[in-house]
Amino acid sequence: MAGPAMPPYHQQWPAPAPAPPIPVEAPSRPATDEVRTIFISGLPQDVKERELQNLLRWLPGYEASQVNFKGEQPMGFALFSTAQLAMAAKDALQDMLFDAELKSVLHTEMAKKNLFVKRGVVPDPNTFDQSKRLRTGGDYSHSGYPSPAAFHPPPAPVWGPQGYMPPPPPYDPYAGYPVPPPVPIPTPAPVPAPTGYAPVQNMKDNPPCNTLFIGNLGENIIEEELRGLFSVQPGFKQMKILRQERNTVCFIEFEDVNSASTVHQNLQGAVLPSSGRGGMRIQYPYMILF
Repeated sequence: MAGPAMPPYHQQWPAPAPAPPIPVEAPSRPATDEVRTIFISGLPQDVKERELQNLLRWLPGYEASQVNFKGEQPMGFALFSTAQLAMAAKDALQDMLFDAELKSVLHTEMAKKNLFVKRGVVPDPNTFDQSKRLRTGGDYSHSGYPSPAAFHPPPAPVWGPQGYMPPPPPYDPYAGYPVPPPVPIPTPAPVPAPTGYAPVQNMKDNPPCNTLFIGNLGENIIEEELRGLFSVQPGFKQMKILRQERNTVCFIEFEDVNSASTVHQNLQGAVLPSSGRGGMRIQYPYMILF
């Protein structure tokens, strides 16, 4: 008697190992923009945006500014080209006397985010909120004198027939009155020269640029005397004096670095009669604080 049939044998092959996962590179995160904006407090209630702009546009790297009037005190914001220049401006404006009559002293710190500057042409600026208008460094320009009109010689005289008489000149009712002689233009006063030179400590200067910082000026320095000395220097463009409670400083802009370097060397330590503090300290404005 035959036994039960044996089931067919099937060899069990091991299941294939799963393929290793393909590494996926993490998406690169966009680099965050560095904070280049400073926050300014201590402004008086009646401050104008133009006043803040005129103060800030002398600082290196200044791009735009804005005053926010929504809170109890006006708050200022200023945008600079780099974070290092923003930090330098923050230190330069710290504890500065903004308004001597109201005794408004500025306090500065780095903002938490950058001031947004909207690019483009504004059709009608009067339709926007005046508290949100930005004052940028490009609001002003140095326009030259208009070119004179082309010279055209007078026409040749027209000769009429014999016996022709030209028409009489127009009647002048004031011709019989005496004309006062022209007032002579006074000769401009000579530019005051420095009374001498005194040694100054200027050990930590900054890289050359086209702007000079003038320090060690007395409280009673006469602006006309200071302007008369620097305005005749080659390459001079403009000058700004900042009078603080116990200190007076001056910023002078030149056409190029060579003009500023010449003045930096030739007038270093010059003594002005109205200063009363010895020689002037001439430096390039610092761009890096440390």
